[in-house]
Amino acid sequence: MRGVEPAMPDAFRSAILFAVILRVTRSRVVPGHEEHVIAVLRHLTATMGASIKGLHSASFGRAMDEHDQGMSLVSITEWESIEAIQAVYGDGWAERTILPGAEEYILETTVEHFESTLDDVSEVVEQRRHAAE
Repeated sequence: MRGVEPAMPDAFRSAILFAVILRVTRSRVVPGHEEHVIAVLRHLTATMGASIKGLHSASFGRAMDEHDQGMSLVSITEWESIEAIQAVYGDGWAERTILPGAEEYILETTVEHFESTLDDVSEVVEQRRHAAE
């Protein structure tokens, strides 16, 4: 039947109600300008201040297999809400890059937003990591 959602157990429903938004940004860098882009990213993170309201965490990485088509740089940020993302990025929040000042060295960027719905799984993984230390 169209328009009918399957019943969801209460345990899953509560996890979704308190979900955060994961923002995944992937940019492909013009070959030969990788270090410049990384320097811009380091400068931005060093000068952004104590905190950004609504930002819970941020992780950055680059593809392990460098290609002649340009390095891929990824950021995964965890936000309190879509509204928090919009407050930082403005009207272009759905497409905006994380690299103001490096736009001329970016070939393309994709931005995706996800609702984190498996926090209970993430918590178990984190607990096991701490137990192993």
